[in-house]
Amino acid sequence: MPALSYSQERILVVMSSQGEIYQNFYSTLKDKIQKNITISQASISAINNETLNHHDLIISIGYKSAKVISKYKIEIPVVYSLIPDNESLRSDIPCKKETCYKIYINQPVNRYIKLFKALFPNGKNLVFATTKEKSKISQQVKTSSENFHVIYKEFLIQQNQNIPRTFIRNLNNNDVLLALPNSKIYNANSAKNILLSTYHANVPIIAYSKSFAKAGALISLYSSIDNVAEKTASTANKIFNDAPLKQKEYYPDEFTIEINYAVARSLNINIEPESVIKRKIK
Repeated sequence: MPALSYSQERILVVMSSQGEIYQNFYSTLKDKIQKNITISQASISAINNETLNHHDLIISIGYKSAKVISKYKIEIPVVYSLIPDNESLRSDIPCKKETCYKIYINQPVNRYIKLFKALFPNGKNLVFATTKEKSKISQQVKTSSENFHVIYKEFLIQQNQNIPRTFIRNLNNNDVLLALPNSKIYNANSAKNILLSTYHANVPIIAYSKSFAKAGALISLYSSIDNVAEKTASTANKIFNDAPLKQKEYYPDEFTIEINYAVARSLNINIEPESVIKRKIK
């Protein structure tokens, strides 16, 4: 009896590199994609217009592959995943097609504000440093703070300013610093001195990475590789199931928390277990 022929939908995943992070992402993605879909991977150097359009969906992993793929004329849906929600990079990855989607590595700002409320329901002020007034992130912090009735203060760090001294001038011991990704503020040259400045001012930091918490922030909320991969898989599954996708840009639904209990003890802060905090801010 002859085998039944059928058409199986295909995903091509284009990796920014073959490093461990990308392979772990691909492994999780492959595990979460529905089983009737064929998924394969390719490096940036191996793609061309014909290869890309020979599939039913393209998923790029990482900023480098997204930037390369965005320059091709692609007729099929595209998901740019594991990219930063960064205003300066948005123009590098245009998303003009109706079936073009972005999945950011960042966590949404409102989740950080909810975390602040869960940790400090009374008596603390939220402080946020920025290098650009009225930026997208700045506006999100302002809107979320107002929505959750959080007392909020923003200060501007200008070019060539001494960053740790600027922090000292703008912080007092009733503040909590919200540190969100901004390489002009938080980088290898400034991070240690910022942490020392805030620690001496008795100011806890809510930060955005595991390494930041380990270095001296009170707590970090961030997206793990699995968190982003799972969101990417669920988005791809919806595309193939013709489920309505109302947005073009997404953040991971799940998140990871890292608590520095030594810092909490030093600052005399009682902090609940990670599982309790996660329930409060989901």
